[in-house]
Amino acid sequence: MLPLAALCAILLATLAAFAARCAITGRPRTASVESRAASGAWKWLMEWWIWLWGPLERLCIRLGVPPNAITLASAALTAVAGALLGLGHLSLGGWLYLSAASLDIVDGRVARAQGRATPAGAFLDSTLDRVAELFVFSGLAVYLRATPWLYAALASASASVVVSYARARGEALGAGAEARAGGMQRAERIVLTAAPCALAPLADAALGEGWGTSVVGASLSLLALLTTATAVRRTHAVFAALRGSTPEAHPPANVRWLSAVRRRLPGP
Repeated sequence: MLPLAALCAILLATLAAFAARCAITGRPRTASVESRAASGAWKWLMEWWIWLWGPLERLCIRLGVPPNAITLASAALTAVAGALLGLGHLSLGGWLYLSAASLDIVDGRVARAQGRATPAGAFLDSTLDRVAELFVFSGLAVYLRATPWLYAALASASASVVVSYARARGEALGAGAEARAGGMQRAERIVLTAAPCALAPLADAALGEGWGTSVVGASLSLLALLTTATAVRRTHAVFAALRGSTPEAHPPANVRWLSAVRRRLPGP
């Protein structure tokens, strides 16, 4: 409990320092945060978290650390976090997941600062984000396998995959704004998954042994519900946006067959 209390105290101290900074110079305005459909309080907390990881970001830029290396490190640490969660080390796994997921903020900002942002890097980042989420939900499913909370972990994993796929496919088809509909984006899912795990010992200490697991399970149930609602809303928004689009032109089957035959015939 002592290390956990010390870590929470440090975070609260940085929160107070950030609040003082905002009072003097104003809140930072990060483009990726400002573009989100979220409350002002949530945007403020996101800016605080980005500011908190600023020293590491600047160190990586100064040392010339490749952004893809940060992305791979984030995925590897998340895999370790998932294993810890599966073994029942909820607090350690939750804090490690929060830290590893924060590296996903750092890698993109480092890539842009170094002029090394590429489609290949963006693809790697997005793909490993999905893998990382599944690592964590798999670990939680293993830990909760003997409880009814198992179904909440499985539902959360399934809904998260649908939310991410709907955005990727929707943006690929041209429904950019609609593909981001819904409130449970990756940052929200990370917080609702990792924070209860990280603070589970506090629930055990305050309410009794076993309450930490119940808090995690209840949080996963809420996550499953909200993420499913986001998946439904996003799917409907993308479908409605694309429904009136011009259909792709496909030649009749006999024309396609004739073209295929002509391609196989020898030339003159």
